[in-house]
Amino acid sequence: MITHGLKRRTIYSAVITSLILSVSFWIAPVALAKYTPPENPSKPKETGTNTTRDRTCEANSSARLTALVPFSHVGETISGHPTFTWFVPDRTSRPLQFRLFTRTGQLLYKTDMESQPGIMSVALPPNLPQLSIGQSYQWQVVLVCDRNIPSMNVVATAEIQVVQPAEALQTQLAAAQTPEQRIDLYAEAGLWYDAIAEARKASETSQNQTPVLELLDSLANSEAEPLKDWSDRLRQIRAIEQQRQLPPPKP
Repeated sequence: MITHGLKRRTIYSAVITSLILSVSFWIAPVALAKYTPPENPSKPKETGTNTTRDRTCEANSSARLTALVPFSHVGETISGHPTFTWFVPDRTSRPLQFRLFTRTGQLLYKTDMESQPGIMSVALPPNLPQLSIGQSYQWQVVLVCDRNIPSMNVVATAEIQVVQPAEALQTQLAAAQTPEQRIDLYAEAGLWYDAIAEARKASETSQNQTPVLELLDSLANSEAEPLKDWSDRLRQIRAIEQQRQLPPPKP
């Protein structure tokens, strides 16, 4: 009797395992965002680092204020009102200003806010004129360390280029059913700003930063050969944000 019972349990377990495996084949795997640089990207005006004053307000911070962009080439977007994303290392909230310029230095938009530690984003308001296709723009975030000493401010600067969307991509985006699919479509098309904006939106909705972290990891991989220092900085930020996701230790 015991032997027959063990056999029945063994068969039952095998059936359950088989069903689980069968069902798993029907569940579409979550795609991992793989950023592919554009075929003929523009070169940035400045190279080496996107932080013009390369430090942070807090002396004990190992990370730095960083625009989260490719830096071996100018990141692209198909949006006339794109989203800009950066990393703040400082734990203390401080005044922060976002600025957008034409490539020749004309100020198009600025807004003031309070910083928060980690990844931040701002979208160009829809009531402003759309950015022009074929044009490059410069943007920066300014972290105010001391209101009385402007020279202490930390500034991160990067560029963005608006490009014409391919018809095939527009068709694919219209058919995409999940945020992950849209992130992958943007990333594979070399549209960094659209990919990171979609990943940020997905992360805020799910309260899970995985889409952003995977995209940062992919960008770090693509930047590893042309700009290893930049790749290392992106990996450092990814590690910090991944650690931030972990639950606090139990008392």
